Amino acid sequence: MSKLYNKRILIFQQRAWGRRIGRFLAKKFYDEGCSLAAVTSTKKTHDCIVGQEDIKYEMIICHDEVIGQPEKFLAGDDYSLEEICKDLGIDSIWPLVSGVRMMVRSYKDKYYYGFKQCVSDEEIVKYVKATYKCVKLIFDKFNPDIIVATNFVGFYHIMFCLYGRKVGTKMIGVTDSKIKGVNFFSHNYNTNRGSFIERVDELNSGENTKNREKAKQYITEFRKTFKKPSYSESEEQNKKSFIKIIKGELSPYAHIVRWYRDKYVRKVKNELPNVEFWTGYRSPRIILRDHYCQKKYLKFANNYKYYNLKNIKKYVYFPLQVQPEETIDVFSPYFSNQIETARLIAMSLPDDYTLVVKNHPVMADYTPPSYLEKVARTINIKLIDYRIPSEEVLKGADLIISPGGTSLAEAAFYNKPAIQLGNLGTNLKLPNVVKHTDMTTLSARIKERLKENLRTEDYERKLENFVAAAYDVGFDLDYLGAYYGGRSDLLDSVWEVYKKEVEKNIRK
Repeated sequence: MSKLYNKRILIFQQRAWGRRIGRFLAKKFYDEGCSLAAVTSTKKTHDCIVGQEDIKYEMIICHDEVIGQPEKFLAGDDYSLEEICKDLGIDSIWPLVSGVRMMVRSYKDKYYYGFKQCVSDEEIVKYVKATYKCVKLIFDKFNPDIIVATNFVGFYHIMFCLYGRKVGTKMIGVTDSKIKGVNFFSHNYNTNRGSFIERVDELNSGENTKNREKAKQYITEFRKTFKKPSYSESEEQNKKSFIKIIKGELSPYAHIVRWYRDKYVRKVKNELPNVEFWTGYRSPRIILRDHYCQKKYLKFANNYKYYNLKNIKKYVYFPLQVQPEETIDVFSPYFSNQIETARLIAMSLPDDYTLVVKNHPVMADYTPPSYLEKVARTINIKLIDYRIPSEEVLKGADLIISPGGTSLAEAAFYNKPAIQLGNLGTNLKLPNVVKHTDMTTLSARIKERLKENLRTEDYERKLENFVAAAYDVGFDLDYLGAYYGGRSDLLDSVWEVYKKEVEKNIRK
């Protein structure tokens, strides 16, 4: 009999992951004798899960109905925020809510999302209460033994995670280990719980690992040839053929035709009626705005007169993060205003140091020109070309400061000290990273870090431990190929790593 027989599994069947991987996993769990429940996201995925004939779910709740019509979902039920915070073991819901981009950011006002609030505080509170009711309903009626998710980026993920921790139900989600090609399962939205964190601590306390030599080889190879993250597309992949360029130019007009067809012929309504416009529901005006803003932003970014990095002698590096995104909005909610954060860091730099800022390459055609100009025209900040390789910037920096992100891990291989402002647990296990959140004492911390010697045997050992821990507990397969590429040939391998993790962590 399977170890999973008669176990109760809640799966977050969201977006493309739910259709490409989640459905497959659900069938596998069902065949093992598990009882299943699901929280779906997007109507397309919800319909796909509901119509999955080879599985019988005991319970399915559509998150779009919770966020789109929270008052209707509450159906007269009410909870105080005090009650919710106490039940979840948190002091405030607002840092967690800041990651709900379609509510706290306005897609109507600006591409790509404006910083103005989209809906009222009252509407947001209704959503918080409706999500809490959703959590209570599932735990009261289904009582899952484990929760399986693709990640922890949404507010509803976090709420399920916190409530599950309270009642002894673990939630697992895949996260990037910062070692190219290797992912692992985290058990908390800040990635500070799970087997990877435990394994790093074990190795740092003196335990040995069979992957020591493999870790040393990875570090040597990285220092010799910079390893780009697996999710980073190469320039060759980004090049478009003439046909693709033509399709890209015609694409917005095809979307407009579909919009009129859906609205007036098929009578398709906005799935989130309390949010006027979002990426899944755009009027012709918004579609055209997005298309031409994207072209305008990229042209500006490519032609802007950036500061010459070669003319900067001593600098601290602050890489801008993709925004809105989990790295900045979930892990670092108190530092989500990156322009203000950069200004405060620049004010804190000692002696002859200046702050070098580089936009994230992914954001080149998403960042408004006004945003870049504000950064560039802030005292003691030098904005450099986003196309300069990270390797070059990191090697010349004396210190890296960031809310989170991959640059802190990349800096570790060059023995560069780093300060993390946010809560990303993976980075905090790196030997070059310390956490600091008090901006009034940042200047003193920067001076301390600049004096540190990281070229020691102890540092090298701890870096090896970090890499080895990823190999010890992580899995090395093309997970992104299965997720985004739709590679069905990888699904059996994905199932094996999920099954192993679920068996190890399911509530006994």
